[in-house]
Amino acid sequence: MVELNTHRKDIDNIDDQIMALLDKRFSLSSKIGAQKAKAKRDVLDTNREQFILNKTLKYSHSPEIDEIYRHIMEISKNIQRK
Repeated sequence: MVELNTHRKDIDNIDDQIMALLDKRFSLSSKIGAQKAKAKRDVLDTNREQFILNKTLKYSHSPEIDEIYRHIMEISKNIQRK
């Protein structure tokens, strides 16, 4: 049971880092959205999205990470549209 608790603590630490990084990412998405609106550019950038998704291929859990990133990018686009 000690090992289980150790793994859970590790996951808690990782989750804290992920949440903080997502918060920063979404703040940047807001800034990007404002810049795109000012320049009258479309929110959707398929080349950028594909570039990001291609980076997921190097990880052992690529399908899962790809799925998560697709969701993150949808949220980011929604933030940019605000």
